[in-house]
Amino acid sequence: MTVEDIARALASRRAPLIAGAISAVVIWIVWGAIAPLPLIHDEFSYVLQSRIFAGGHWTAAAPPIPEFFEQPHVLVVPAVASKYPPGHALLLALGAVVGAPWLVVLIVNAITGALVYALGRRIANPWVGAGAWLLWLSSPFTLRFGPTYYSEVTTAALWVAAWWALLEWRASGRRRWLLALAAAIGWGAITRPLTMLAFALPVGVIVLRDVVRRRAWRDLAFATSIGVVILAVLPLWSAYTTGDWRLSPTTLYRRDYLPFDKPGFDVDRTPPARALPPVVAALYRDHIYLHEHHPLAEVSRAFVERVAAVAKETWGGPLVWIAPFALLGVLAMNGALTYGLVTSLVLLLAYLPYAHWSQWTLYYLEIEPVLCGITALGIWRAARWLSPLIARTRGAAVRLPALGAALVGLLFLVAAATTALAARRTHVSMAQFDESFRATLSTLPTARSIVFVHYEPRMLQHVSVVTNDPDLEAAPVWIVHDRGVENARLLARAPDRTPYVFEETNATLHSMNAAAAR
Repeated sequence: MTVEDIARALASRRAPLIAGAISAVVIWIVWGAIAPLPLIHDEFSYVLQSRIFAGGHWTAAAPPIPEFFEQPHVLVVPAVASKYPPGHALLLALGAVVGAPWLVVLIVNAITGALVYALGRRIANPWVGAGAWLLWLSSPFTLRFGPTYYSEVTTAALWVAAWWALLEWRASGRRRWLLALAAAIGWGAITRPLTMLAFALPVGVIVLRDVVRRRAWRDLAFATSIGVVILAVLPLWSAYTTGDWRLSPTTLYRRDYLPFDKPGFDVDRTPPARALPPVVAALYRDHIYLHEHHPLAEVSRAFVERVAAVAKETWGGPLVWIAPFALLGVLAMNGALTYGLVTSLVLLLAYLPYAHWSQWTLYYLEIEPVLCGITALGIWRAARWLSPLIARTRGAAVRLPALGAALVGLLFLVAAATTALAARRTHVSMAQFDESFRATLSTLPTARSIVFVHYEPRMLQHVSVVTNDPDLEAAPVWIVHDRGVENARLLARAPDRTPYVFEETNATLHSMNAAAAR
């Protein structure tokens, strides 16, 4: 196969589709399970809400004694629901209908991968498109957060979809692409409002300028209407969840458990409205520490640390040798990539008032395609500089540049495989505790039971096993907090359920003497 044959293949209409399919397979393999389970509190919250939506409801009924069922990032009063905006869970619900929300995650990653390829090809050329996609798929950033149930997986896809729609609209002027842009931004706004606001501000400047130039006010009105219709989901979500369209589930959860968990440089010392269960208490201590150490005077340090962490996630580990090409790519950027980089900077600035560990780069997953595109452009530019040297060489000398290119390609494949295997080991390791717990539950001899989880003082504040079910009455097992002598109250409400105790410290499950508990 000649270089021209490869170029034609990369430029084919099927190439982005193939890239998307490969992306889904790689993410699935790295996830490390046939049907991956949620692992972190946020993931459990999104998956629970997707199951509630899949059942045709906005919320699930409040449990009989809510304090036994309290779960991080989940409301249990006045109803059971995720605290998060509903956009991501609504998409996951498409998979939850068939008991496989993970399918949606794979599809969304496939869409992102395909569009990263297509955008790189459109903005530069097929070689840059393929390079951007390969860098995106092999980056520690993508392999760490792509195989998860976090909502950033959805907004990452919406960002690249919105960029594609914007480019199409500016090129063709067709209304349908402006409507698609509005729909992508609107869905992102009901998924991660701040993230999509950071995206919408630069887009709004470009769209308004072009609308004025084209006098496309009618098109803008239609697009705005679509955005408003999608945004109307938020007050509905609030009304059905909290009983007040003006009170969002996020605000209610913050008031009940983490009053300080909001943007700003001062710490809100308002006590939580509800007593904190052990896991939420650990989260409280962890998060308030972050807010206490995030004063306005330190904001520049926080920005530098976050940028460094994003750079490490993008070009870290075995791929660190690729980083210099990003600098070369910055010098070669065109208008589209410059706009993407500016939007990325806006996102980083938008989250500056919010305290978080700099290593928790998840909030910036959406900018990874831009960074990979710039890096791929730098690699391509370096290759162009070398091409005259290759063209002038003859005989044995021609093999030296070719051999060098082959060695670089081999080095990249080895580095990418190493990064992927390390990410898979991490995902598998994180899943072991929860999989072991679920396997233990499957050995329960009784069809209807209650498992009281006894927590000890713990360091793993982002992992727990107490979870809710959309249909609590039909659930064969209730997994609840061990509240000592208060357990008798719950047992009295469910006399047909056999009680057990799970000791988190040594991961053992044993029966509870129901009579003694009462």
